[in-house]
Amino acid sequence: MELYSQFEFTLNTMAKKLSLKSTYNEVGWSLRETLDQIERNGETKELKYDMLLKYGWLKFLDNDPDGAYRIFSQCSTHAIDNGILDIDELFYWAARCLEEKGDKENALNGYLSLLESSSKYQNNEELINEIFDRLKVYGDIPSLLREYENKHK
Repeated sequence: MELYSQFEFTLNTMAKKLSLKSTYNEVGWSLRETLDQIERNGETKELKYDMLLKYGWLKFLDNDPDGAYRIFSQCSTHAIDNGILDIDELFYWAARCLEEKGDKENALNGYLSLLESSSKYQNNEELINEIFDRLKVYGDIPSLLREYENKHK
């Protein structure tokens, strides 16, 4: 019975939707699930996007922001070439990579441009909260928003 419980837990963990705070193991299991789907059903543009996003995310969680950013760049190119529009998390993780690499200005611009299109995120409160958590590192959020708005008028 113990083995069955472990198997059931593993299945429930794999089926669980990832959050931006997911652990390395959770993202790894989810990537494995995506790779299994590709093996069973063939590669679709959505599955390839999903695979690249999760692989870059794993690289980031493994403290390799340079490698992660390269993968996110491939993921972005794939999304553009294939008309994949739901790329909010990709932009978030790319900005996180830039921040970790020390490119604070471009990371900040990435976070702020995600917020600029916040009408898209009405149902993604987690993303908005994570962006604001990252912006706190940069200082006074209202003044950051005003400065960004003035630059992009």
